[in-house]
Amino acid sequence: MSSPTEQIKERLPIDQVVSSYIKLERAGGNFKARCPFHNEKTPSFIVSPSRGSYHCFGCNRGGDIFSFVQEIEGVDFKHALETLADRAGVPLPRIDPKLKSEFDRLYKILEDATEYFQNNLGNAKDALDYLKKRGLSENTIEEWKLGYAKNDWRLLLEHLKGKKFTEQEIEKVGLIVKSEPKTASGGSAEARYYDRFRGRIIFPLKSAQGKVVGFSGRYFVDGSTETDSAKYINTPETTLYNKSKLLYGYDKAKQSIMKEDFSVLVEGQMDLIMSHQAGVKNTVATSGTALTEEHLNSLKRFSVNIVMAFDGDEAGFAASERGFNLALLLGMNVRIAKLPKGVDPADLIKKDSLEWIRAIKEAKHIIDFYLDTLIEQELDPRALKFEVSKRVVPYTALIRNRIDQAHFVGKIAGALNIAEEPIWDEIKKQGEKIYEVRSEENIIKAKGREENIRDKILGLIYWQYEEKKGKRVIDIDKAKERYIDVTGLKVGVSPEGKGSLIIEAEAYYSGAEHLDKELEELFLHLEMIKLDGELAQKMADLRQAERKKDEKRVEEILTLCHGISKRINEIKVKLKE
Repeated sequence: MSSPTEQIKERLPIDQVVSSYIKLERAGGNFKARCPFHNEKTPSFIVSPSRGSYHCFGCNRGGDIFSFVQEIEGVDFKHALETLADRAGVPLPRIDPKLKSEFDRLYKILEDATEYFQNNLGNAKDALDYLKKRGLSENTIEEWKLGYAKNDWRLLLEHLKGKKFTEQEIEKVGLIVKSEPKTASGGSAEARYYDRFRGRIIFPLKSAQGKVVGFSGRYFVDGSTETDSAKYINTPETTLYNKSKLLYGYDKAKQSIMKEDFSVLVEGQMDLIMSHQAGVKNTVATSGTALTEEHLNSLKRFSVNIVMAFDGDEAGFAASERGFNLALLLGMNVRIAKLPKGVDPADLIKKDSLEWIRAIKEAKHIIDFYLDTLIEQELDPRALKFEVSKRVVPYTALIRNRIDQAHFVGKIAGALNIAEEPIWDEIKKQGEKIYEVRSEENIIKAKGREENIRDKILGLIYWQYEEKKGKRVIDIDKAKERYIDVTGLKVGVSPEGKGSLIIEAEAYYSGAEHLDKELEELFLHLEMIKLDGELAQKMADLRQAERKKDEKRVEEILTLCHGISKRINEIKVKLKE
């Protein structure tokens, strides 16, 4: 019997799936289109029905129907599998009912909490008036499911317990906090729970699929926004909420980002909601967390172009510097929207939404933005050269496209009225620093590949464990021991993760003739990734030893590198067998 993925592919031709998202044109036995993943005028996106695959010769993306849905919807494999299985009418492997039930209950708690907060807001006139004064319409407030947490210690807890949820479940999604009270004698009394969100306007945080996974709360009590505690508090990291991956509004913005071929990044929830209300629906927000590579990669799925719009002051740009660097390193085209000094996007939109739209349209490439800003300050020639060297050249050094880089070097040289050579020299001086940052980026990517392989191994282990002993193909205990030996990690994931891994493993490997060989190949790939990382580190150590002219250390490192290279070659041979 063929696996679910094969059944889905048999029932859903790739041209049928792709054409439901973009317009295809016949090109012989294939189809062509303008790539949905990057901006292009001449179609270079090819769909091959005979191979069941797609490939773009412009951005080099390619794969099957599952990877296409993952890319274009911004979802993981599990959700792409469920989407296509439902469309094809193919039943999926059964998830452990206990795991599924726990997973569904956690989402249900958050849904009920969202509704509870919404009902509260309808009766909290001061909070509702505040939102309207900030410029939000009633339709917008309803669309974004904004709510209010009353200024009480246990109201939400009691409400959810009344719906038969346990304190442990409610704590697991971050809605309540456990206190550890002390008795008069100094011992510990029985722990009590209290609501995390109290006296706050509530913004539900949603996953890429539009499910509530957490909340952000802005302080608001008795008509006041002044507080000695944190202005905003967010749900802590939970089974469902990962702040390094979630962008506020991403679920609503992703299709617009693809359509407009650029994303707009703002800082706060009000900035985001007001931007959508003004019609700029390709806007997302970091929601009070630092911008991460995961955030940027989520945006990059739909467009490499990004407009960053933060408070129009020096502090705002200084705080955003790391984000600029990350985006440039990832090969993104970074533009900056210029806002009036001391004005955030929400206030600008309330005053004049057309001014906000104009600021987005007139956003300048980061090099042009900083160069023009410095020139406008009318500095003397020497001071201008110093500031350009300090603030503009470092960004130029991060640009990966050499043609773009050369364009901006010429522009800088023209603005300073100097030859290009000194600018190239400055860029080269930063070469070692850039190398280190890009090496770190490669390590992050390697960790991503490593995590994918680890997940596949764990999926096989869990899936086989659930099989009856007579049907098991792999030695589970031996596989666990090897996993721990290679990774140094325990064999364990969250209930949600376990269910997802089992689905993926059974979907891909059901009916495989040599499952033990598939598992061995996964372990070999995992080992090779770790060895590649070790080799990269040893090469960095070697360069440092060479700079110090430490010949003994150089010899030691070369011996270690030789041993690592030898093992990598042995693995490559095994993988070819």
